[in-house]
Amino acid sequence: MIFKRLRLKNFKSYASEIINFDKGITVIVGENGAGKSSIFEAISFALFKQHTAGKIGDLVRNNTENMSVELDFVSRGKEYRIIRDKTKSKTVSRLLTKTSSDSEFMSLCSGEREVSDNIQAILEMDANLFLNAIYVRQGEIAELVDKTPAEKKLLIGRLLGLDSLETAWNNMIPLIREYENKLSEIKGKLYSKDALKEEYETKSKELNALKSRGHELESQIEEVKNLISEISESKRDMEREKEIYETQMNNLSNEKQTLERLEKDKHQLQENLDRIRESEAEIERLEKYVSKLDVYLDFEKSVVSIQSLKESEIEIEDKIDSIKEQKHLIHAKKEGYNNYLKSDELITKLTNQKIDLEKELATITQLEKDKKKLLHSIESDRNDIEEFFSLSKEKLLDYGVSQDELAEVDDLKKLSDSTNKLLEDISTKIEDLTNDINSKKENIVVFKQAIASAEKPLEELADVENKCPVCQSDIDDAKKEELISQYKSDIEENTKSISETEETIRLFDKNKDSFKEKESKVKKLSEDILEYKYKFSNLQKDLQRLCEIDEGLDAKEYIGNKLGELILEIAREKENRESFKQDHEDYNKSKGALDVLGSQTEAEYKLKQIKNEIDVHVKNIKLAIENDPHLSGDMDNLELKQRIDDLKEKNEQYNQLKGFVKNKNTVVSQFESVKEDIGVSNNQLEIIQNKINASTYDKEKYEQITYRDEMYSRRHESFTNELSEIKGRARELINVHKSLAEKIKNNDRFQQEYDNISQYLVLLKDIRELYGKNGIQKELRNNSRPIIQKNTKKFFDDFNFNYSDLLLDEDYNVVVRGPEGESSMSMVSGGEKIAIALALRLGITKSMAKGDLETILLDEPTIHLDDARRQELINLLKEMSLLPQMIIVTHENQLESAADNLIKVEKENGISKIVN
Repeated sequence: MIFKRLRLKNFKSYASEIINFDKGITVIVGENGAGKSSIFEAISFALFKQHTAGKIGDLVRNNTENMSVELDFVSRGKEYRIIRDKTKSKTVSRLLTKTSSDSEFMSLCSGEREVSDNIQAILEMDANLFLNAIYVRQGEIAELVDKTPAEKKLLIGRLLGLDSLETAWNNMIPLIREYENKLSEIKGKLYSKDALKEEYETKSKELNALKSRGHELESQIEEVKNLISEISESKRDMEREKEIYETQMNNLSNEKQTLERLEKDKHQLQENLDRIRESEAEIERLEKYVSKLDVYLDFEKSVVSIQSLKESEIEIEDKIDSIKEQKHLIHAKKEGYNNYLKSDELITKLTNQKIDLEKELATITQLEKDKKKLLHSIESDRNDIEEFFSLSKEKLLDYGVSQDELAEVDDLKKLSDSTNKLLEDISTKIEDLTNDINSKKENIVVFKQAIASAEKPLEELADVENKCPVCQSDIDDAKKEELISQYKSDIEENTKSISETEETIRLFDKNKDSFKEKESKVKKLSEDILEYKYKFSNLQKDLQRLCEIDEGLDAKEYIGNKLGELILEIAREKENRESFKQDHEDYNKSKGALDVLGSQTEAEYKLKQIKNEIDVHVKNIKLAIENDPHLSGDMDNLELKQRIDDLKEKNEQYNQLKGFVKNKNTVVSQFESVKEDIGVSNNQLEIIQNKINASTYDKEKYEQITYRDEMYSRRHESFTNELSEIKGRARELINVHKSLAEKIKNNDRFQQEYDNISQYLVLLKDIRELYGKNGIQKELRNNSRPIIQKNTKKFFDDFNFNYSDLLLDEDYNVVVRGPEGESSMSMVSGGEKIAIALALRLGITKSMAKGDLETILLDEPTIHLDDARRQELINLLKEMSLLPQMIIVTHENQLESAADNLIKVEKENGISKIVN
C-alpha cells in the first residue's frame, strides 16, 4: 500500500487542506500541538474509522457542522479513494476505484460496514494489524533500545496481539468461578436418581396390574352383558304375555266393579225420582215463609250493628284519652331517654375499643409464642454458622492463611473473600509452577541445543586447521585448544544443568500435585461457604423479624393498662346509664303505645263516622217494623234470633227442594241410560273371561327368568363398580406416574445441565490454559520468532555493519555474531543499538504484513531517546532506502535533511495549515 493524497475538511484543527504523499521518505515536521499527529489520525480514520476522540462528533472542527476526509492510495497496482463524510445528522462512507491510471474514480461500494470490509480485504489487514504493524507509535524505538528483556518481550507481545490473549486469560477467571458456583447450585437441585427410578418402576408395575385387572373386568362385563341380552329377549316375551294376562284380569275386575256400580246407580236414581215427587208438594207449602227472611235479616243486621258501633264508640273515646296520656308521658321522659341513649352509645364505643385491645393482646400472645420459636431457630442457626465459621477459619489456617489475615476475617463475606483469594493464590501458584516446569523444560531444550551447538564446532575443530568454524577467521593452535576446552566445558556445564533442572522439575511436579490437592479442598470449602452465606441471609431475616416482634411486644404493658382503664370507664358509664334506665323504658313503652294506638286525628275522625252509621241503622229498623207487624223495637235478641233461624231453615229447605226438582228430567234420562249400560257390561264380562282362558302366561317360568336377569344385573353392577374404582385409581397413578416422569425428566435435565457445565468448565479451563503464556502465546512467539529474526536480519544487513549473523532468543533478546564472536545488545555501540532496534521494529512490521511491505508510518520516532541515540537514529533514517514509502511525523528539524518530501505544519489562530 502506497499513500498518495489526503484531503481534510474541518477535521480537528484543519479547515481545508490537501496533502500529497510520494514514494521515499516523507517528513511531516512542526511544533508540538501544530497538528502533525492529526494527519496520521486522519489516515487511520479514513481506513478503519479509528480515532482517539470520544466520539466522531469530537473530530469536527469547532463551530462547524460538516467534516470530510478523503484518502487516495495504491494497492497491488490499483488506485483507490476512501471518502468519510460527517454531517449534522449522519455519517457517510464511500469507496471508489480507478479502472486505469487515466480514468476517473468510480464507485465501488458505500456504507460504513461495506467500505470497512472491502478495505480489510484489499489491504489484507484489519484496524488492529494496521495500528500494530504499519503505524509505529511514539516511543516504541526507544523501548526496544532501553527496556529490560521482560519489558521488550511484553511490547513485542502487544504488537503481535498477544496482550489480548493475556487479557482473555485473566478475564476467564471470574467466568470460571461463575460456572463453578452455578454447578454447586445445580448439584443441590438433583434428586436421588435411583430412588426416583425405583418409585417410577413401582408405580408402573401397579399401573400395569390395574390395567390387567381392568381388561379382565371389561371382558367379564362384556360376557355378562351378552347373557343379560339373551335373557332379556325371553324376559320381554314373557313380560308381554304377563302384561296381556294382567291387563285382561284387571279388565275383568274393572268390568265387575263397573257392573256393580251401575246397579247401585240404578237403585239410587229410582230413589231420587221418588224424592223429587215428594219435594214438589213441599215447595208449595214453604213459599209463603221465604219472602219474610230478607226483612228479618235487615232488621237483625241494624240491631247488631248499632250494638257494635256503640261499643266502638266507647273504645275510640278511651283510645283518644290514652293517646293524650302517652303524649304527655313521652314529653316528660324525653330528657332521660336521650341521656340513656348517649350513655349507651358511649358504652358501645368503649366496648368496641375494649374488643380491639383484647384482639391486640391476643396477637401479642401469639407473638410471644412466635418469638420463642424464632429464638430457638436463631440460636440453632447461629450456633451452626459460628461452628462452621470457626472450623472454616481453622481449615484456612491449615491451608496456609496467616493468623494476622484470619484475625481480620470476622464475617462470612470476608471468609468467602479470603477463601477465594486463597483459591486464586493456589491457582496462581499452580500456574506459576506449570510455567516454571514448562520454562525448565524449555531450558533443558536450550541446554540440549547449546550442547548440540558446542558439539558441532568441536567436531569441526578436529577437521579444520587454523580456521574458526564459526566466523572463518584465522586461529593458532593455542586458540584452537582454548576453543576446544571452552566447548567441552560448555557441554559439561549444560549436561550438569540438564540433570539439575530435571531434579527441579520433579520437585516442582510434587509441589504442583500438593497444591492441586489443596485447591480441591479449598473449592469444597468455597462451595460450603456459599451455602452458609444463604443460611446467614435467612438468619438476618429472622433477626429482623425478631426486632419486629419485640417492637410489637413493647406495646403489651401499655395495651394492658389501657384495657384496665377502659373496663373501669365502661363500669362507671353503665352505672350512669342505669340511672336513666326507667325513663328510657317508660319513653319506649309510651312510644310503643302510641305506635299501637295510632293517630289522634284519625281516631276523632273515625268516632264521627261511627255516630253517623248509628243514625243510618236506626232509620233501617223503623222501616223494617213498618213492613212486618210481628217486629218491634222491644223484641229481645233471643226471640229475634229464633225467628230468623226458623226462616233460614225454611228458606234453605225451599232452595234445596227447588234445586233437587230441577234435575227431574236429567235423573229420568240417567235412569234409562244406566239400564242400557248394565246390558253392555254383562256382554263385556263374557268376552274378557274368554280371553283370560286363552292366555299362555306361566307365572313360575317368568319368576325364574326374572331371578336370572337380576342376578346377572347385580354381577354386571359389581364388575362395573370395580372397574370404575380401578379407573379412578389408575387416573391417580397416571398423575403420579406423570409427575415422577416429569421429575425424572427435570432430574435428567439438571443432570445434563450439570454434565454440560462440567464439560464446559473443563473446556474453559483448557481454553484458559491455551490462552496462557505457555499455550498459544508461546506457540505464536515460537512460530513468529524465526520469521521476525529473518526479516530483522535482512533489514539489519542493509545498514552494512560488520556482523555475519543476527539471532533472536525466546525472550527476543538480540545477539549478533561478528569477528569477535557473539555480542548482545548491551555489548554493541549506541548506533548499532539504534540500528538493531529499528531493524527489529521493521522486522516485526514485515512479519505481520502480508505480501511486500511498502509503507510505514513513524510517529515521533526519536522521542525518549538521549541526544546521542537520537542523532544515530536520524542518521540511519537519512540513509534508509529500505521501503518504497516511509512517512515520519517529528518535531526534530534535523530530520528535514532526510526527507525526500517535506511537509511543514503550522497552527495559526487555532487552525492547522500546510506551509511551503
